[in-house]
Amino acid sequence: MLKHIEDKVDKFNKEGYIHLKNVIPNDLLSFTRLRAIKLKQEFDDKIGWPRHNGSGTFWGGLELASTLDPNLWKAYTSDLMYYIASKFLNTKPYLFNDQVVVKLPDSAFVFEEHADNWFGPDPDGALEGKFKTINCSWILTNMTPETGPLSCLNKLTNEWEDLPANAGDIVIIEGNTLHKSGENKTNNPRALYACVYSSKPLGKDFDQGYYYEPFPNK
Repeated sequence: MLKHIEDKVDKFNKEGYIHLKNVIPNDLLSFTRLRAIKLKQEFDDKIGWPRHNGSGTFWGGLELASTLDPNLWKAYTSDLMYYIASKFLNTKPYLFNDQVVVKLPDSAFVFEEHADNWFGPDPDGALEGKFKTINCSWILTNMTPETGPLSCLNKLTNEWEDLPANAGDIVIIEGNTLHKSGENKTNNPRALYACVYSSKPLGKDFDQGYYYEPFPNK
């Protein structure tokens, strides 16, 4: 399904992230982009989760997105994502979380430097390697330096790398990898759909907003 997948997994393990280009089928890309932007419009006053900073405004995303729009389940549990998650986790993957992140035109919103596992159920266990999580960010709109693309801290070089990307790409970020993104200074929305998976079920705790389920029918 992906050429030279072993080389990509090796690079990911060394650096903490990987940029996969042109991997989302066009029909699934168009469908997911429409659903993501529609969700942002419908739930704009409810974005964020209070557990992050107490105000519910830590970030411009919608967690557990496929519970708000079940149509996104098609993308989150697709054969493509089962294949990718299995390869990059090197084990049977479990559903962990899915997030819609849309930065509106000319938005001052930024993601400060962070690692996703900081906000998970067991940050210490993640750092100790007891389990692994990956954030597979579907790039739904072209991301240029002006839209505030993802930027990751390379574990191998200890240097930040900006990751401009085209719609249809996927950027995979390991849960302990530091990353951030800047402002969207354009007149168009900047959208991604983050499909997050874990290497093992971590216990059901819906109050924290995670699924902890295996892929259906796998």
